[in-house]
Amino acid sequence: MILPRNIYLFILTLIVAVTFWKCKPDQSTSTYQKYHDTTVKVYGPYITVKLPISKGVKLGNPIQIALGPNELMYAMNQTGEVYTLHDSNGDGLEDSTALYCNVNELGLRSPAGFTYRGDTIYIGTAQQIRAFLDFNHDGKADTSWMFYDKIPHSEHPYEWTSGLQFGPDGWLYVALTTDSWNAGAAPDPDGLRGSIIRISPDGKKSEKVASGIRSVSGMAFNSHDDLFFIDNEGGGNPTEELNRLELYSFYGHNKKKYPADSGKVKKPDFSLISEVAPSSIEFNKVNNAFGGTGGDLFVSYYGPGERWTRGAVGRVVLTRQPDSTYQFVEYTIADAPKISDLAFGKDGNLYLAHHGQADYWYNAIFKEQGGFYKLIYDSTSLAKGNYTRPKEGIMFSQNSVEMGKQLFADTGCLGCHQVDGKTELLGPNLKDLAKNFSRAEILEAIEYPSKQIKPTMGGVRITKKDGSILLGRVINSEKEQLEFMVVGNQVINVKKSEIEKMVDETKSLMFANLLSGMTDQKREALLDFLMSLSETQ
Repeated sequence: MILPRNIYLFILTLIVAVTFWKCKPDQSTSTYQKYHDTTVKVYGPYITVKLPISKGVKLGNPIQIALGPNELMYAMNQTGEVYTLHDSNGDGLEDSTALYCNVNELGLRSPAGFTYRGDTIYIGTAQQIRAFLDFNHDGKADTSWMFYDKIPHSEHPYEWTSGLQFGPDGWLYVALTTDSWNAGAAPDPDGLRGSIIRISPDGKKSEKVASGIRSVSGMAFNSHDDLFFIDNEGGGNPTEELNRLELYSFYGHNKKKYPADSGKVKKPDFSLISEVAPSSIEFNKVNNAFGGTGGDLFVSYYGPGERWTRGAVGRVVLTRQPDSTYQFVEYTIADAPKISDLAFGKDGNLYLAHHGQADYWYNAIFKEQGGFYKLIYDSTSLAKGNYTRPKEGIMFSQNSVEMGKQLFADTGCLGCHQVDGKTELLGPNLKDLAKNFSRAEILEAIEYPSKQIKPTMGGVRITKKDGSILLGRVINSEKEQLEFMVVGNQVINVKKSEIEKMVDETKSLMFANLLSGMTDQKREALLDFLMSLSETQ
């Protein structure tokens, strides 16, 4: 059969066009590959890109990212700016920012909590929760008002107001970080610091719904309307915790502040394992596939300390039982540095806020560090399914461990550190040290103890009004007095009324040069002993 020439040319043109379309690389995939960050290790069907943001608000160690009104991504710097992320060229990757508001201009600091209802945005700061509204829809807040301000606060940088979530009851649920490590804590007659509160829709009423929390930086409701929250290890918390809220329960931290609540400690529902210092959680929507993870909980991890650049993203599968309890399984899906927050975007992919290098108070060491990653589901990826991070093999002989144990005693380490996982001395307990730190990180911490000092382990010099001087660290702050551990591991009570001044020490209480003159064999033996303190590494 001979086709008319015009029909023949049409069919030929169609074949060529289809062939070209099939061979042409996908534009979005090509763009993603251009910004693919191979330094982020991914375990599963995903690729990670670093958002090429080059215009707008400078990225000053972002601490929050969230989906907000009009399905825009909102982010917040530790320095006070709240801004939106924008894709100016339509390639699927945000490349610019626009300022929404700056809480510093209102005399507020640390915008560590974010949520919204309708067009109104609620931001938790150290001093208050404030509501913002963009009336004319130009991308900037036109007005704001105080929503809730019954928050005890001082100038301590760890006083977060975080985890903001509106519940199915219409009330706003909020976590207030503990003040137990703050020697100059503000008066707190209602015991709000170190608790979870809920606030009525009009902001006029509030009640405490949980106590004994330490550092809850993330909360989230699941599809069953159960509220889950994370809490950091330390201060009575034996592990990195995932908890489900049971109204009016006590969760274990700072028993002396909550004597009426602390008769029975609510144990964690699950101990998180992908990394240390969980920083945020978010449930994936049930109808958002994202590699078969609908309904799963995603956890960001900040990682240990500030001298290292570790961090991770975990995925927790929750299975609800007939009795309304849950079973949990966790998978690590990415190793990414210093992740301070995460949020799903309108396209169903996962955004990560990378904080950048900072001191222990989250203040930037180098300006304009940090940024944002986007974890994108990639159906063509060879890495499919639930893959776990490969474990490093750790081998050492029993003779070396015994030599290291003796060196641990001979060098005076036992004077400030216990290894039983329970006893608190002047220095931290070293049980399970290798679960949190690598061999190289442990060696660096020993050789350079003053390079970065964890605030809860920082030395303090107290000058009393009678002229006497005490050197040690604050282990608990109460209304009238401090519990103060001095050299020799003796705990004394110091009345605040007797203190003339308190000064943070710039150097660690741990001696420098502990390993000087030690042979390589002995140094390795000491590290073998410290690594062996963990049952599993």
